Amino acid sequence: MLRRSMMIFPEDSVAMVLEDAQKGDVIETPRGRVELLEDVEFAHKVAVVPLKKGDPVIKYREEIGYMLADAPVGTWIHNHNMGCDRGKV
Repeated sequence: MLRRSMMIFPEDSVAMVLEDAQKGDVIETPRGRVELLEDVEFAHKVAVVPLKKGDPVIKYREEIGYMLADAPVGTWIHNHNMGCDRGKV
């Protein structure tokens, strides 16, 4: 099923789903269609490019964190696989 999503800038590495979505659902992004590899809740992020451990996560042209593990396109991106140092220093 095609699910609604939002990705403001084509150079972002993640898109945000705008409704609950299930594994196998598809979102349309400026980078093309992305099939979700797992269930993703409303307002959570999905990788739209392959991300490697240590890569920055870019949303709204801003680095919002870094990957703790590799994530292929379609992976749910959240605090289980993305780190962030904002507010820790």
